[in-house]
Amino acid sequence: MRHLLTASLVFLAACGTDRADAFRQGVPKADAVKIDMPAQTGKALSGEGTRRDALEGDPSGMYAITRGVTLAVNGAGWLVLALVQDIVDNPPTSLSANEAVWGPYSEPLSPNAYKLTVTRNPSGEYSYVLAGKGKNEADSAFVSVLVGTHGVTGHDLGQGAFVVDFDAAAKLPEHGQQVGTAQYAYSRPTVSAPVTVNAAFSKVKDATGELTDALYQYVATPGQGGTFDFQLRKQMVHGQDVNEATVRSRWQQSGAGRSDVAVSGTHVPQGATLNECWDSSFASRFFVASFAPNAGWGAESACAFSAAEYSTLSL
Repeated sequence: MRHLLTASLVFLAACGTDRADAFRQGVPKADAVKIDMPAQTGKALSGEGTRRDALEGDPSGMYAITRGVTLAVNGAGWLVLALVQDIVDNPPTSLSANEAVWGPYSEPLSPNAYKLTVTRNPSGEYSYVLAGKGKNEADSAFVSVLVGTHGVTGHDLGQGAFVVDFDAAAKLPEHGQQVGTAQYAYSRPTVSAPVTVNAAFSKVKDATGELTDALYQYVATPGQGGTFDFQLRKQMVHGQDVNEATVRSRWQQSGAGRSDVAVSGTHVPQGATLNECWDSSFASRFFVASFAPNAGWGAESACAFSAAEYSTLSL
């Protein structure tokens, strides 16, 4: 009888773990919104824009800018999803057929406490809410900092969408400097299917500290390179005014790529463009700016992508 009771308890514990694991799969991993671009190892990125005195063979300015933007977009979603993963690594506080709740959960030295609620919907998708408050505050102080849905298509695979509310997070005792909201939609249905990540940032601070909206679109096929569209406010050529631009950057799996930029600004003619290509070592091989004809170099035939292709994002 004692052995039977012990076996029953082990069985029930295993069943509880399996049920909780289903809800753990119902929230996306941090990699769900990761934008992968070939990295330049051993050298720091410089996003300072293209120098007027740059030469063919120097590090590509548009590669550095594109890579830097991907890291910024990755960071905004990764931090909060990494927190979610830390939470679900623990046993749930409560577990039912259609809902799992973790928390309130707090790290020993953190002044914040979090509660994660994951719900299995009739459609088979999962919805989730991450709420935070001060560790010593009443439960009525909880504010939602992350709300989303996730459809599971395989282990660590799926598609869904979520919103990170930085303004709500700013009400917590410990928080970052971000403001506004970031909305992500993503799809990683299988290990070989194209990966998409779309992000829309609203009323966030740009590099100058001004509030701005920004859109990002990423598509990549494993082993075949990718495309990243984004908006940019930057001094595109040394000595020129700060410009607004839409950028489409494309790269092959080798790392060789191209950026095609549609530029607007007070001293830039309508329809102005900038184009740069880089090789697999991320060295610039072709550069031309329609509004700065003396700043160009190289031949377009050296490009991994032979024709310009501009983003359809709207500023």
